[in-house]
Amino acid sequence: MKPIERRRAERFNLRIGLSVSLLNSGAREQSTETLNISAGGMHFVTNLSLRRSTAVQLHFRMPEEISHVPATDWVCIGHVVHMKPVISPNGSLSVGVQFDCYEVVSTESLAGRAGSRGNDPRDSDT
Repeated sequence: MKPIERRRAERFNLRIGLSVSLLNSGAREQSTETLNISAGGMHFVTNLSLRRSTAVQLHFRMPEEISHVPATDWVCIGHVVHMKPVISPNGSLSVGVQFDCYEVVSTESLAGRAGSRGNDPRDSDT
């Protein structure tokens, strides 16, 4: 029996570099890469100490295949929905994050980490 698919957006097995940090934390960001990504979330490996529902901030370049517009830099706020221990060069925890909101930013804005959280990915057509 196949498990029920609960995802609302197509998942792409793309390796995209990203920076991950705990939301509102002074802790350093960790660089890693996605294992897969969709318009609603992503899966990656990290060494950060995370738990289910932990809020995270993600910085990455959203590919055109997903957003249907030329690739742009995104800052997303999301929360951990699943995780499991793994052995990987990028970390020891495999993590799935659902996007809660995002901002499309320029490369210059990413350096300053400024931005609002007004866009909800669930409002997307994808």
